[in-house]
Amino acid sequence: MNRPLIVAIVGVLIVAGALVLNYTLQGPGMGGGRPVAVVTGPGAPSFDVVRIDPKGNMVMAGRAQPGATVIILDGDKEIGRVTADNRGEWVFLPTAPVSPGTRQFSLKAPGPDGKELSSQNVVVMSVPERDGQILIVEQSRAGGRTRVLQGPNAPGSGTLTVEAVDYAADGTFALSGKADPGSTIQVYLDNEFIGRGTAGDKGTWEVEPQKKAAAGKHSLRVDQLGLNNNVIARLEVPFTLDPAQANMAPGAVTIVRGNSLWRIARRTYGEGTMYTLIFEANREQIKDANLIYPGQVFNLPPKNRP
Repeated sequence: MNRPLIVAIVGVLIVAGALVLNYTLQGPGMGGGRPVAVVTGPGAPSFDVVRIDPKGNMVMAGRAQPGATVIILDGDKEIGRVTADNRGEWVFLPTAPVSPGTRQFSLKAPGPDGKELSSQNVVVMSVPERDGQILIVEQSRAGGRTRVLQGPNAPGSGTLTVEAVDYAADGTFALSGKADPGSTIQVYLDNEFIGRGTAGDKGTWEVEPQKKAAAGKHSLRVDQLGLNNNVIARLEVPFTLDPAQANMAPGAVTIVRGNSLWRIARRTYGEGTMYTLIFEANREQIKDANLIYPGQVFNLPPKNRP
């Protein structure tokens, strides 16, 4: 009964593998001409996460030597530079959406001895012209097993979420969301590690950091770790701590990017269908139940309200 679905998924992965093999052999600077000399080795920069959302916005993250400048290449063209933090982690967020087509990404950065090293692996991406399956795969320059970063069965694909950020006027705050059951979650405030948690059997996680946040705008980053403690999913959400909102009455929630009334109702009342209760209690703010915005503050009425 499930065989057609299994065949479809396997077929897509076969196409992904063929795409990588073909593109790495025929892609820019690698086919039809002289091979480009590439120096890799221990301490070279590497990819952890490469993902694209439905609007074409890409997030790319990985590791390098702490403090190293990482150069991101699309084929032979440099598209950006970022600096690895003191943990050797880096994040790159292009300002423009990714255009349709097939391309290959690689990295360069100084190694332990200061000499420039290239990433051992490359990432090949296929973005369709119209609605279709985005494929992002990683493969060693020397060939070998392909790792699917985004596709039908990519690890953590679409699982990691941040559903709420609760905070007080003194700067204490807590986060909660969803991830693969049993996975480790690490949280960063403005790229500083602030806490760790584990997703429960139902995939829910909560982290209450010891560090306080100052009033103003911040960036919250959440990483989901795999079996080898490598990052398999990553989210970044804007977070504004507004002391004026911090004294809200019990039963209020501040909206962050990625929230929906359905998710809030499911987390608060146990049933997503009860989103109408929140909608009716906040009609002055919500004109369309499908459109809510970061920074809005909603009242969450009791479930048994008449």
